[in-house]
Amino acid sequence: MRISTVFALGGLLRLALGISLLVGGPGFAQEPLADTVSARIQSLLREGRHPRLRWGNLADYQTALIELYRQNAWLPLWIRDGKPTAQAEAVIASLAEADDKGLVAADYDVELLRQWSTAPPWAAGDGREMAEFDVALSVAAMRYTANLYWGRINPRTVGFGLSIEPKRVDLPNLVQKIAQSDRPKALIDGLEPKLPLYLALKSALVRYRALAKETPLPPLAFPAKFSPGERHRDIPALRRLLFALGDLPEITPGLGDSELYDPALAEAVKSFQQRHGLGADGVIGKGTLARLTTPLTERVEQIQLGLERLRWLPDSIRGLYLIVNIPSFQLYGSRDGDGFGHYDIQMNVIVGEAVDGRHTPVFHADMTYVIFHPYWNVPHKITVKEFLPAIRRDPAYLARHNLEIVPNFAPNAPVYTPTDETLAMLASGVLKLRQKPGPRNALGLVKFAFPNNNNVYLHSTPSKGLFQRTRRDFSHGCIRVQDPVRLAEWVLAEQGEWTRERIMAAMAGQNPRTVTLKRPIPVYIFYSTVLADRSGRVSFYEDIYGHDRLLRTLLAKGFPYPT
Repeated sequence: MRISTVFALGGLLRLALGISLLVGGPGFAQEPLADTVSARIQSLLREGRHPRLRWGNLADYQTALIELYRQNAWLPLWIRDGKPTAQAEAVIASLAEADDKGLVAADYDVELLRQWSTAPPWAAGDGREMAEFDVALSVAAMRYTANLYWGRINPRTVGFGLSIEPKRVDLPNLVQKIAQSDRPKALIDGLEPKLPLYLALKSALVRYRALAKETPLPPLAFPAKFSPGERHRDIPALRRLLFALGDLPEITPGLGDSELYDPALAEAVKSFQQRHGLGADGVIGKGTLARLTTPLTERVEQIQLGLERLRWLPDSIRGLYLIVNIPSFQLYGSRDGDGFGHYDIQMNVIVGEAVDGRHTPVFHADMTYVIFHPYWNVPHKITVKEFLPAIRRDPAYLARHNLEIVPNFAPNAPVYTPTDETLAMLASGVLKLRQKPGPRNALGLVKFAFPNNNNVYLHSTPSKGLFQRTRRDFSHGCIRVQDPVRLAEWVLAEQGEWTRERIMAAMAGQNPRTVTLKRPIPVYIFYSTVLADRSGRVSFYEDIYGHDRLLRTLLAKGFPYPT
């Protein structure tokens, strides 16, 4: 059948039937069609499975595809006069770039589509081939645009308290626009996050993929503790590796084959250690050696996972924001930046311990107030598991640790003495436990509150020594900040009257004091084992909670992903 006849038939059907409800599902034509392109399109979508695709189950986008073709009178979107349209060629070219954006081109059947478009097998008017090509390209376009914009995995399915629902767009309308646009590639590229960190990681992905192909890792076999000034046969291989990774600026002529662990190489090792969340002392120990011998293909995968998670963040992360990245044990903030990756404040933090029940959750909330000299309202789980056994053994434990048994957390709540009855009520949750304000309070002298269901907040701490550790997962889930005075200055900058001196006086006061922020500050508790700055320097961190492992497993299953 000639393509012009197919288009005419589709138009007549649209007028005659009004594209009303189908037999076999909503949206299809009521009457069975002849074996035309339109008939085959409807059959494919009704079945919800494409026989030629790598991931042929269309359940994830079946409804959207039906709506797309219903709007187009069941006619092909990507074929005109028997040939793929210019828009089809542009979309296929965009799909071929998926690998460079942290996605997988093979998931979108780019080679199949390229072969189809290069030598269309429907020259004799094969409606089945035309329909299968057209639907295949629509499926790829829908999946690709959605994956670029809000990611493949819904963060809720991995326990992250981030919502991608505000980012969802009308996919049928979007794909229709792409199919009709004079600049389809620009529309597709415009869906990517504009965050500085995303752009830096995209560049890093290209670089590390090339490194993984061109830089085989040497079998380094240093002793358990190898220090600068010592000699080893693997030093030349280490020198070449760190030069390739960018930690060693240059290999000094004449020293390339030297087995001496010289000062320049020691500085390169320190750079490498710093980028991998290790103490930068230049000594090659077990941790440093493990990271030096980590396959670069794993680093490529880490970057891909980092890009996936950045797509879960809203477009509006720019201007005023605070982000805590759990694996790097760092807080980052900006008052007027262009998004995650641009900071004007940064400091070390302590996060939840990497054991069940103590993980710091991933979520978003708005900081609305600061409390100086706060009480610590002890969560019931901590009360029962950690404090109650000690109190039962020795009721004086309460006074020694400035703890109070109260009916509620109101400032003037009455205090109960520890008796068998009150301790039983404490165990059941009828009574509460709190720690009085003061320098020994677990929250320190200031609490930065962003109300949330996780009961997590930022706070200072009397335990300063832990900030010297390179791995800092020690809390019950809340986040301790290394420089609370500086953070308070930053948070209260718009309050005007809150100078550094006044902040320190409030922290040294005797009574709690709450300061409500004039403008809420968006706070994102995030999780990425890879970061990059604008200079291209890439840092990798340990997957302390196993979130990378879970995300990797889900992505390996392919389409349809859980929504």
